[in-house]
Amino acid sequence: MNAPGTILPPNGADPYGHPGFDPVHTELRGVPLAIEGELPPELDGVFLRNGTNARFPPRRRRHMFDGEAMLHMIELRGGEARYSNTYVRTPRSAWIEQAGRNPFMGIADLTSGGKGALAGLMVERLKVRFGLLPRLSAIEAGSNGTAVLHHDDRLYCLQETALPFRLDVARDAQGWLTLDGRGANETFGGTLTCPFSAHPKTDETTGTVYSIGQDFTAGTTHLTRLERGGAISTSTVMHSKPAAFFVHDYILTDTHIIFPDSSLRFNPGGLAGPGASVAQFDAKQPLRFGVIARDHREGDPVRWFETAVPGHIWHIANGWEADGALHIYAPVFRDYPPFMPIHTPAEPHTQFVHWRLDLASGEVTERVLLDHHYERPGIDWRRHGERARYTWLLDEAGGVMGQGVLKYDLFEEREAGYLDYGGLLGGEPVFVPRGEGKGEDEGWLVDLLADGTRAVLIVADAATMTEQCRIPLPQPVPYGVHALWLDRAATDALIAG
Repeated sequence: MNAPGTILPPNGADPYGHPGFDPVHTELRGVPLAIEGELPPELDGVFLRNGTNARFPPRRRRHMFDGEAMLHMIELRGGEARYSNTYVRTPRSAWIEQAGRNPFMGIADLTSGGKGALAGLMVERLKVRFGLLPRLSAIEAGSNGTAVLHHDDRLYCLQETALPFRLDVARDAQGWLTLDGRGANETFGGTLTCPFSAHPKTDETTGTVYSIGQDFTAGTTHLTRLERGGAISTSTVMHSKPAAFFVHDYILTDTHIIFPDSSLRFNPGGLAGPGASVAQFDAKQPLRFGVIARDHREGDPVRWFETAVPGHIWHIANGWEADGALHIYAPVFRDYPPFMPIHTPAEPHTQFVHWRLDLASGEVTERVLLDHHYERPGIDWRRHGERARYTWLLDEAGGVMGQGVLKYDLFEEREAGYLDYGGLLGGEPVFVPRGEGKGEDEGWLVDLLADGTRAVLIVADAATMTEQCRIPLPQPVPYGVHALWLDRAATDALIAG
């Protein structure tokens, strides 16, 4: 494995004191970009990366999940590249923009604020009651800075405690895509009434989107199916208190949906306890996996597969059904601090594990494949939920975001290549297939790299793990969350307005 690049030391008093987390406030439109190296001519479309970007300083400490959403867009067309960025103007964010302040409680308050946060929540409710803050339900009050969904020729910004936020789309006189962050919370005609996942899974054949969404306060988990045309069906999967703290990712196979129920629990009473947080890692509660049918209906049971040890999973690389079992590959944390220091040096390191869930006996076996801090795995998304050879794992051993990417062969259980980011830090290797190429590493990895002073889009050959080009951006970009690639056909088909 290559030596990691140099990483700036974070401010020890603040897990998010690294300059790469600092927000930017200038919104740019269609800035032409220089290309260093050779941009593959087939790489034509739009790269979108979501993340939080606070307009105003936090009341307490910072957290990666707090602040208004900002979308960063690099469009590649005809060998040219242009950059734009925009705040995502959800109802809550639009209110903050107009008010010139952010008085709302955030994840930092809920995961480290203790009894003071309990008092703050009461004050916030009183302000809503007396009209000093907007009257928004929990699912209407998202910043939607986690991910981007492309469905039915529209774009949605996502946050797993909220409704999807549908983005208005336009094009300039030369046909380049433009976004100004405006849009609307999407209920699909009032039929969506529960939180929508930040990691929805799309059946590429039917276009149906599957969401596992959580209502933390009610302790309910829901399956929502979103069809082309906007039809919605929702069923309650389970009731659980204390609820799992984020069922953030899951697997969609031809017949099943598999989701983790982790040892990290949501407990509002924890604010008054020694952890001063609603997030409590319960070492006495083993990690387990829930399995439901893709056509799950209200009242259908969940089949549980319990592991032998506790754990928390943010992201799953892949999983599939074979030889009478379900196979799951994911990075797992064996402990997690209550202040939720995701992507910082205070975050524990992961193990990359293969679980086998025997469908006949219910037995769970697990093997540690890699004992190294890898996270945010990428795959050839066309092979999600089916047997696939490769995953690309973000190397977070440096403590802050990713210093490179490991290509891993799941069939042979071996390292198959490494791409060093050369001192910059990335967030998620997004696989882009080469045209109609069927090889699962026949394409490119695209990631947005930064360090607090500069940002570049990197393109690498996914087969050889060699860099093809870098595209410097005109301003820094704070470390963010999830990204999406749209090819030219999907980009041109986006519905305006």
